[in-house]
Amino acid sequence: MRQSLLTATAVLASALLLSSCASTTDPSAEASDTSQSQTESPAATDAPEPTVVTVEQTCAGFYDGGKNSLAKRVSSTFALTSETVTDESGVELATTRDKIASVQRFAEPELQENLNGIKAPFQAALEGVDVVTTEFQPSLDAFRAQCVDAGYEFTS
Repeated sequence: MRQSLLTATAVLASALLLSSCASTTDPSAEASDTSQSQTESPAATDAPEPTVVTVEQTCAGFYDGGKNSLAKRVSSTFALTSETVTDESGVELATTRDKIASVQRFAEPELQENLNGIKAPFQAALEGVDVVTTEFQPSLDAFRAQCVDAGYEFTS
């Protein structure tokens, strides 16, 4: 019972953290109401631009770290997306999803779609909906190709 409460608390904390860090460059973010923006004061419309890192930095965030890299974590936890979610696997799935989201948050807009495709099975498994994995590998391959095209040098 105590384990379940701790796990539920960890998952809830992760969800709250993730929701508070919603990205304005994430294509899944909801569009704002344009009628509201026309009536806002000039100070409210002078919001800072979201921080975006280079493609190489995004690739490093995903691939660097050897056996501790996000790419290795994605690879090792992907099989959990097709299994029944337990307390333990839920923590692993949420951690992987959150780490992808943290890389995605600062990524160039052209990387967003592929990072969403990589993250989608983890998110679906956690939400308890049908997990569709057909776009996972193509998204992973396309993201890697974007890194190669940008000149990212893979260490392994």
